[in-house]
Amino acid sequence: MIHITNGDCAVAVLAKAVSGTFLPWRDVLHEGPVQAGLSLEELSRSRAQFIADAGWATHDEVLKEFAARDAAFRRAREHDEIVLWFEHDLYDQLQLVQVLDALGDRPGPPVSLVCEAEYLGTMTPERAAELFSLRNPVTRRHVAEASHAWAAFRSPDPRDIASVKAQALPFLEAALARHLQEFPWNIDGLSLLERRVLEALQGGPMSFEELFRAVEEDPAFLGDAVLAWHLERMQKERLVERRSTGWALSGKSRSQRVPRWLGGYLVKDLKLRWDPALGRLV
Repeated sequence: MIHITNGDCAVAVLAKAVSGTFLPWRDVLHEGPVQAGLSLEELSRSRAQFIADAGWATHDEVLKEFAARDAAFRRAREHDEIVLWFEHDLYDQLQLVQVLDALGDRPGPPVSLVCEAEYLGTMTPERAAELFSLRNPVTRRHVAEASHAWAAFRSPDPRDIASVKAQALPFLEAALARHLQEFPWNIDGLSLLERRVLEALQGGPMSFEELFRAVEEDPAFLGDAVLAWHLERMQKERLVERRSTGWALSGKSRSQRVPRWLGGYLVKDLKLRWDPALGRLV
């Protein structure tokens, strides 16, 4: 039996609750390029370059890690069951649809899914064991919804995401809606995260830890390394500035827009914007 899940914290919990082989996916797919038309291995090489450029790991380290992950995933059908463990937030839902799409509906061992509005990394082993006993079989409908969502997320036209309707994957639509809110809004050109950062800093400078707590969301949206990367980007755009006491508003207008990949689309201008009143890209 092989258990595929979001990362190392989840593996630490699951290893105390169930037996088998564990495969952490470890990729922040809602940041950086996720282009259409690439195989799993080709996309992993693209992702490795992005992660290295972001400063989250060295290129050789992450390339080696992805190669090992992908090889283990290609061998997953050698096990007697594949169990997918993912959460309800955007980070996990994107990993889930990538994995389901790659598995497809080809013949092989049974595939089951554990996905609740709970966080695996902070779960007790007892709760994990309970959820394991209640795991649901993955059906063709799961795979079809995942493949549709994965293709839409990777599309060069992100308006395709509006066509995703999910029933078998109940958290998917809300997660993708959160993704779309990272596009510049039509009211001020800010993404939702940028707006939350600027609002938090209205009262004065904050330490990184204070700012991280101030912009936390539920479902969770990002970790501390990703927020730090965004703050550096926002500093280049003159939205914020680093001070000895932490981070503060720059008091200046945005001087440029650093290109930012969101799925298969490179945001570099205001050609596509999120309209909060309509709830879609315009």
